[in-house]
Amino acid sequence: MTPVAMLAGFCAVMAVVAVLGLVTDDDRDLVDVGTTLIVVAITALASWWLALEEGWLAPTGQIALLAVAGLLGVLGVGLVVRYWDRTDVATNASRPSADDTTTTDGDESA
Repeated sequence: MTPVAMLAGFCAVMAVVAVLGLVTDDDRDLVDVGTTLIVVAITALASWWLALEEGWLAPTGQIALLAVAGLLGVLGVGLVVRYWDRTDVATNASRPSADDTTTTDGDESA
């Protein structure tokens, strides 16, 4: 087994773990979806590399697999970047800022 095949196999296992974690999580948000898409994109990229090394796909299939990997990666990064600072996308509630120095009674601490 070549190192590329081992990498693709490991990535496939991690993609299954990520997808199962996303499906079974009741408290998922769009950052979780984006992270899962990134993991699946890395798996597709490793699979493309394996197909390139082993000659498994025609050149058009290799290009298609690379395009799918790129598209999933861009979508995943876009979701993570867009919704990183949100805890609840449905209610559009943002996380409190780390610079927020107000206390519960409205006084500012020094």
